[in-house]
Amino acid sequence: MSQVLPATSHDNDKKSMTWRYAVAGSRDLRIDLMRGIALVMMVVAHTEVMSIFNIFTWERFGLTTGAEGFVILSGFMLGMLNRARLNKVVLLTVSWGLYLRAWKIYRVNIIIILSFLGLAYIPFINVFEVTHFTDRFSGTSWSLYPVTPQIKETWFNIVLYLQIGPHQTQILGLYIFLLLLSPLFLAMLQKGKVLWLLSLSLLVYGCWQRWPVRVTAAEFEFAFPLLAWQFIFVLGMSCGWYKEELISFARTPPGKVAVTAMVLVALMLGFVAQNHTNPFMPPALLMHTISPADFNAFYHTWAAKNGLGPIRVLNDICLMVTVYLLLTWGWQPIYRLAGWFLIPLGQRSLYTFILHVYVVLVVSQFVTFDLWRQDWIMNTFVHAAALGALWLMAKYNVGARWIPN
Repeated sequence: MSQVLPATSHDNDKKSMTWRYAVAGSRDLRIDLMRGIALVMMVVAHTEVMSIFNIFTWERFGLTTGAEGFVILSGFMLGMLNRARLNKVVLLTVSWGLYLRAWKIYRVNIIIILSFLGLAYIPFINVFEVTHFTDRFSGTSWSLYPVTPQIKETWFNIVLYLQIGPHQTQILGLYIFLLLLSPLFLAMLQKGKVLWLLSLSLLVYGCWQRWPVRVTAAEFEFAFPLLAWQFIFVLGMSCGWYKEELISFARTPPGKVAVTAMVLVALMLGFVAQNHTNPFMPPALLMHTISPADFNAFYHTWAAKNGLGPIRVLNDICLMVTVYLLLTWGWQPIYRLAGWFLIPLGQRSLYTFILHVYVVLVVSQFVTFDLWRQDWIMNTFVHAAALGALWLMAKYNVGARWIPN
């Protein structure tokens, strides 16, 4: 008579190994998947209806948003890739490539601004949602384009200096300036001055927290002040540059302690985030362990969104390490569940981001943006359709000849 033997620890270890990330090639698909997550969060946030997607993307797993993930991972990829390139070519060559990339994104930004100026003259197209910013709580709207006649010189200046444009793509302006600064960051990393780089970046970040100033006239500074957001970009770039060393350190006893501490911080701040006072989220989906007054005081003092409060930065880094570990250990089931969808978006992140503002425009022609209206089925379909359209375009490279990535 046959006997069923209990699973041994060896069997469990073998099963866990089959789940682990083991993909041939130099490209890290875990990073692509994380960029895909960040893009989904941003698309859902910019398509302003309340759906099931919001429940999982709107500061639910921590005091963090897709925008921070986009910036950190952009810095990470630049650091990781350019360390390898600088072993083959000189810094001047890499810098020239970065400047050309910044120039290309700048031109795209100008085209986006001008395209909506042109579309506004077509009677049957309503460009309100991409030419205005609306506070959904109060219903107050601000025009992001001039509402009175302007002379030609004024039009030239406000377009040239990116002083107008859709709020959905403002982060592109930030990315342009970060690319222009990247050769300086890479030069310090190449010379082994990472502690100097991080210290100077932290000093600039700290000074902005004390004396917030806008160093450019561009519109993006209202939502993504350069002197604050450069810090997480530099952190990402430094981690990307030292990726292999950091992974090796994580396998040592002190490294395991550090990683465990970061995971615990991510879990703790994830718990704090469940007490959010987001007025659009159904109260039954939120915890009420922390009083609204205490949460708001903590949130606006230490985890401010636009100004990147220090707790938010800590949450960003700890959560990304935690997600990276989760993808490493449970890659196979996660990939089967969502990788097929998220990886194409992540691999064409800039392309997808540029296109998403036009998808938002199309959606706004048929759906009234309103976060108070909780039509869960219809709104979930709207988000799914928007994301599906972007996925199809990314998958099949629609317009890739003209749209940078």
